[in-house]
Amino acid sequence: SKQVQTEQLPLFVGATVNSVDKDAEGKVNGVTATLPNGDKKTISGKAVILATGGFGANTEMIEKYRPDLKGYKTTNQPGATGDGLKLATDAGAALVQMDQIQVHPTVQQDNPHAFLIGEAVRGEGAILVNAQGNRFVNELNTRKVVSNAITALPEHSAYLILDQGIRSRVKAIEFYDSIGLVVTGASLSELAGKLNMDASTLSETVSTWNTAVADHDDKAFDRSTGMDRDISAGPFFAIHIAPAVHYTMGGVKANHKTQVLNEDGQIIPGLFAGGEVVGGLHGNNRIGGNSIAETVIFGRQAGEQVYDYIKG
Repeated sequence: SKQVQTEQLPLFVGATVNSVDKDAEGKVNGVTATLPNGDKKTISGKAVILATGGFGANTEMIEKYRPDLKGYKTTNQPGATGDGLKLATDAGAALVQMDQIQVHPTVQQDNPHAFLIGEAVRGEGAILVNAQGNRFVNELNTRKVVSNAITALPEHSAYLILDQGIRSRVKAIEFYDSIGLVVTGASLSELAGKLNMDASTLSETVSTWNTAVADHDDKAFDRSTGMDRDISAGPFFAIHIAPAVHYTMGGVKANHKTQVLNEDGQIIPGLFAGGEVVGGLHGNNRIGGNSIAETVIFGRQAGEQVYDYIKG
């Protein structure tokens, strides 16, 4: 924003882009937008960069490309509706891997707003148990594997179980607790009672896990990471979680220079794209953190390529 002010660049807030425009030769030459007051405005430019994000909050698009995810909640902000994909296809762009949608396994969604419970909770030692209090998966397998394991449960949900030692290492849990997402028990028996679980089953599960941590040998599910501490220091805590749509790997087809391509693989002159709006970069299971890398790398790449395109 400081750079925008310094360079006195025109910035339109709250505008809706209706179309990416082209000249008679098929080169992008700007956009048509509707301003907040309802006025239509044509904004001319020699290039357009699409950085509109994914479609994780668009339930219709999710259902279209992945019917099995119908009804899933999302961790995405409400504006992740895939509008940029329509702008791109209307301008002749191809889409790729639209069915590749990442589901995050641990999302607290008992309230209207879904809260992602980050990998750090499991990474610091928490385990996942089903409604009966039994572990059922290597908690630190890929998001896809863990999500599928939770979805396969009759309840399609599970509980993160942790203790004060783990909580003290993950400050986000203080926030989760402050908004009512955490169930607390002075003992495992008390916690089990609040979760309507058999106390002996949960206690046995935690005891078995603590032995695995001590031996660094998870015979049940071959977990080998996030085993630096056991679950023995009360009080004890649980967070109810279920999988939710987290990231859309599919999107606009673009090359390594962020140039958008049509169905024939040809460059659409003047149209560039970067970030989650672009598809095909992550395959079918984006690795955690790579969306930030993608934003930084291809945001810079788009800027450099647009500069070269306009200058050339």
